[in-house]
Amino acid sequence: MQAIEFEADIQNGVVKIPDEYAHLKNRHARIVVLYENTADEESSSVRQVGIDFGPVKAPSLAAHDGVEYQRNLRDEW
Repeated sequence: MQAIEFEADIQNGVVKIPDEYAHLKNRHARIVVLYENTADEESSSVRQVGIDFGPVKAPSLAAHDGVEYQRNLRDEW
């Protein structure tokens, strides 16, 4: 597998492959898209960071004290 890199604008869901890569026409390729965030996207990603996992309970450890459970595991060796 080989890799190339170029920048292009996406217009109506289409990316134009530069002429220097014309030999790639009608070939299968894996495409990775990297893009800059807009100010709106950056502010929404900041909001997502504040996820509260407080109400989530791990049923497998609910009956154990976490610190004591780890101490017991360490003592097995």
